[in-house]
Amino acid sequence: MSEKAPVWVYVDGVFDLFHPGHVAFFAKARAFGDRLVVGLHSDEEVATYKPAPIMSFAERLAMVEACRLVDRVVIEPVPLRCTLAQLDKVGAHFVCHADDMSPEQMEAWYGPLVAAGRLRVVPYTAGVASRGIVERVADRLKAGTLRVKL
Repeated sequence: MSEKAPVWVYVDGVFDLFHPGHVAFFAKARAFGDRLVVGLHSDEEVATYKPAPIMSFAERLAMVEACRLVDRVVIEPVPLRCTLAQLDKVGAHFVCHADDMSPEQMEAWYGPLVAAGRLRVVPYTAGVASRGIVERVADRLKAGTLRVKL
């Protein structure tokens, strides 16, 4: 009697200000397989295409490691663009991304993975994002309903 090897799904991202949207994404991605491996982008790479993360790499890593949906976390920063070689390196069958990209963006970021049948897409979790959390904090500071000691 032989056991079937588990199917690993890989996701990568920033995962700044870890929130319920990240958890929902992990749950949706993990549903494509048996195990979930997560990679995080470095602060420097993130800053090349959007505002730098508020949390440090080490802080973001600690939050992702603490999530019960995650079976393994890649400890070093991962490349911004996932490749077939990266999937093979982490032992994943598929990479998963949310459907918040245009078809042109999806092709630019994941073209070889799409061609190889190794990309899975899930619905984007609307309603909560790190940028939105920052905006809520800023709004409450401006309104005087959030007090912090500076």
